[in-house]
Amino acid sequence: MTVALQTLLDSAPYLKDLSERHAEWFAAASRQAPDAALAGVLDAVRVAGETAASEDEIGRELRIAKGRVALLAAASEVGGRWTTAQSTAALSDLADAALQAGLEALLRLRGNAGGSAADCGLALFALGKHGGRELNYSSDIDIVAFFDPEKASLGDPGEETRIFTRIVQRLAGLMQDRTAHGYVFRTDLRLRPDPGATPVALPIEAALAYYESRGQNWERAAWIKARPCAGDKAVGEQFLKDLAPYIWRKHLDFATIADIQAMKRQINISKNVGDVRVAGHNVKLGLGGIREIEFFTQTQQLIAGGRDVTLRVRPTAGALAALAEANWISRRAAEDLTRIYWFLRAVENRLQMLRDEQTHVMPESEAGIATVAALMGMDLPAFETVYRRALNQVVGYYSDLFAEGESLAVTGGSLVFTGTDDDPETLETLSGMGFRDPAKAIATVKHWHYGSYGATRAAAARAHLTELLPALLSTIAEAGNPDDALMRFDNFLSRLPSGVQLFALLRNHENLRSLLVALMASAPRMAEAVIHRAHVMDGLIDPAFADDVRRREILLGKIESFFAEARDYQEVIDRARIIGQEQMFLIAAGLLAGSIDAARAGEQFTTLAESLVGKLFDAVRREFEKRHGVVPGARVALLAFGKMASREMTARSDLDFIMLYDLAGADESNGEKPLPASQYFARLTQRLIAAVSAPTSEGVLYEADMRLRPSGNAGPLATSLRGLVQYHNDSAWTWERLALSRARVIYADDALGADVDREVAAILARPRDSATTIADVLTMRALMAKERPPRHPFDLKLAPGGLVDLEFMAQSAQLVAGDRVAAPQATTGVVLRRLAETGLVPEGLRLAEILELYSTVLQVMSAALADPFKDEGWTPAFRELLAQRTNMPSFDRLEAEIRGMEREVSAAAEAWYAKARGAIEKRGEVD
Repeated sequence: MTVALQTLLDSAPYLKDLSERHAEWFAAASRQAPDAALAGVLDAVRVAGETAASEDEIGRELRIAKGRVALLAAASEVGGRWTTAQSTAALSDLADAALQAGLEALLRLRGNAGGSAADCGLALFALGKHGGRELNYSSDIDIVAFFDPEKASLGDPGEETRIFTRIVQRLAGLMQDRTAHGYVFRTDLRLRPDPGATPVALPIEAALAYYESRGQNWERAAWIKARPCAGDKAVGEQFLKDLAPYIWRKHLDFATIADIQAMKRQINISKNVGDVRVAGHNVKLGLGGIREIEFFTQTQQLIAGGRDVTLRVRPTAGALAALAEANWISRRAAEDLTRIYWFLRAVENRLQMLRDEQTHVMPESEAGIATVAALMGMDLPAFETVYRRALNQVVGYYSDLFAEGESLAVTGGSLVFTGTDDDPETLETLSGMGFRDPAKAIATVKHWHYGSYGATRAAAARAHLTELLPALLSTIAEAGNPDDALMRFDNFLSRLPSGVQLFALLRNHENLRSLLVALMASAPRMAEAVIHRAHVMDGLIDPAFADDVRRREILLGKIESFFAEARDYQEVIDRARIIGQEQMFLIAAGLLAGSIDAARAGEQFTTLAESLVGKLFDAVRREFEKRHGVVPGARVALLAFGKMASREMTARSDLDFIMLYDLAGADESNGEKPLPASQYFARLTQRLIAAVSAPTSEGVLYEADMRLRPSGNAGPLATSLRGLVQYHNDSAWTWERLALSRARVIYADDALGADVDREVAAILARPRDSATTIADVLTMRALMAKERPPRHPFDLKLAPGGLVDLEFMAQSAQLVAGDRVAAPQATTGVVLRRLAETGLVPEGLRLAEILELYSTVLQVMSAALADPFKDEGWTPAFRELLAQRTNMPSFDRLEAEIRGMEREVSAAAEAWYAKARGAIEKRGEVD
């Protein structure tokens, strides 16, 4: 909707005055496209910065430019030649140009010998709307100035802070001091660290130290939109890169929600923003106003932007689009809020362009509102209708994210836990919720409020808990046995080191409350993980969790993204543990929730381990080579065994692998401290093991098992490929060849992986005494049964007819009938199916089905139970979960089915070995 220029000038005394002062220029500009007119002004500003002979001259030129752009922006926006977004971008570009030109002039007039402002070492940052290129019509600009002392070239070493502080102060004066030509921009320097105690220009190291140790959530929000806008932008970009871990946390940060919500409440109170209305409404801070859209957007950016770099977007509209693309909000929400945002920004601009006042408050009079409506191209009734509808829509979206504090009541009664006597209404409410002993429940909750546990000791934690309680108790009541569920939660709370973050998260996500209460009953190992590292629950609130948890490329992408910002070797080690623990938890949660089956869980656990080992090994090698160099021409590979090799890892799996190397002539490294090749790779292996398994502040990642290397624990930690081949040709035990039958390369330099595969295939294909092999397998199984009997009725690995028997069948077939199986290094399930197809084991397909059920049971046990072989973990809730995940009608039916399956496997194994021996004796179908 366009508005005639005369209507604008008649309504806005400020613009009428500008049009008269700049009449000749404005007449010429009106005949141009607005972008071209703007470019001409900005070019004049640049030239003034390079040529002005005094501060007065540059100040005058900047003020003339401001008047012209202010006139151009108002006329172009109201006249429909620019959108509000284009108008705000033009004002922001003018602010950038003015700051750059002003700084250029000040440095030049000072006689700076170090070149231009672009490489002076001082970076100016635009924050807030200026940073997002969204300046409103009469906005001030929020500027922060940091400098790199190493790059500063002022001619006075050690005086950088004093000199740059003076320059920034004079630059602010150039911007905001009023003269006969007006002013450029009101300039606020108070968003720097601790503004009451620091100079206006700070060294970058001091700024980083402040933010990393004392920075607050509101400052994190302020830096979302920050960008280098003038001065040495290379210094600015490097600072933002270094500051990124502070702004964008490695863990999803739900305490931020409560903190920003509190900021918004304080603004509401201090500004008396009132309710949804038109007359007197604060379009920026009021209910449903611009600030609520910004808070809605920035909060979710802060929560998830640490993991998803696509959310690190400065402009509000762009950030809303990114949130929708990542499924944090709906596309409808993004479209609605974007449209309303620019509508409200247009209203704000028109309020301010009337008299160049920094106001955000709608007029109280009908006539005043009608003026704003007319500049929006609308009549008064239509404008009021659209305005109210916009505010109500924002309130709706905002309220979904920011509840204004939860009532300490539930449907049908109150919950009061203060005072020395039990509240009668609370006793009645709890009883109605299903608690058998409501007095004990009250005593338990009061115990929390007294700060008796570490998790509730902080006042902030107790405040979060108070607001969480109604929803938490309702969730506990729905668990089936509220008294037992409350006691489990109390036990959980007693061992939780800190509660602020977790309580804030549970307040905002009902599904996580339900899940946590359920995990305490059916999956205590998962609940234990939350106790030690609450951040592992972060990923569960991702809207795409159910789909992402099953997709390999998504998992690899998250790992890649999370490692991208690691700044040094130790951070790589820590980040591996953080992402590893989180993703193990999420995969386990997906398994227990039924989002993925056991086979896919095994693949994802293995993908995670394989990727992390690769990342750690790359980092270990880089660090190791700094001191010891490389062995010229040598290649290295990691060969995995067991569940890692077959992509069947569980939540509790160790890493079974060995390091192989292949030399190309040189037998010593070429670094500062050279090592013989064998010692070089042995030490490199030690470093990798430490990187994987050493405890750090972020915990342990995996235990590493290197016993499958040649000669076991008695052999060297790293083995040459030639040595591996020689060992298996000359002296390997049968059990070592069984393990080799499903070995897989997980890391290799160049073509070494293919070389290893070829050698392993050759080892397995060598003719061997099949009778001896089968006899060895049976002897091994008998010894295992004697020395490692099953520890529990559901120890399905070691039980007669269990997983080991299925694996021994498959692996022995690979050794004595590999040519017929024709599936080298295949998984147990694949081999069993091949045995059925070849007729070697007619029951092979049925055995593969049994293997799937065994694997599901073992995966669920590993994910859910801290000690799977202690009966206390086998609660009714866990038994029900196990039956659900195996698609059985009841746990009793599952147990009966497993006993029958064990008998089937034992019989099939006995038949296979007998058939193999018989065929061998006849030199028949196997040999």
